Order: sequence, then structure tokens, then C-alpha cells
Amino acid sequence: MVTTMAKAKKGQQCVIRELTGEPSFCSRLLAQGLTPGTTVEIKQCGGGLPVLIQAREATLAVNPKEASGIRVEMI
Repeated sequence: MVTTMAKAKKGQQCVIRELTGEPSFCSRLLAQGLTPGTTVEIKQCGGGLPVLIQAREATLAVNPKEASGIRVEMI
């Protein structure tokens, strides 16, 4: 099922399928290794808080608006 990262639940693992939004935001994610095909785990989400994701060996925070531009597939 393909959805946005903003709709993911805590503890879910998903694969990034597409990055959309501001070019500077997409460039920042790509520079940090969040490319299509990358598997991430959602560590925190919801309630207007930043979405915390574990990708490879890093934990990153993405604001909810930006997270809605990251299309992911749940696994």
C-alpha cells in the first residue's frame, strides 16, 4: 500500500518510493541518503510533532507538512 510518510504509524517500516515538494527539501533528503528504495522505520509520528525516522544508522526529524510529500510503501 502506497501512502505518505505523514500517515504512517509508529513502529511501521516502509520503503521510500517518491520525494515531492520543495526542491531544497528533496535535495536535503537525498544528501542524507533518503533515496527511493531506502527502508526506514517510523519512530514517532502524529499529534503535530515531527516525524522521527530511523534510516540506516541515523535518526532524522521531518516536519509533518514535509512528511506528506514523501510517498512510501508499507512493508
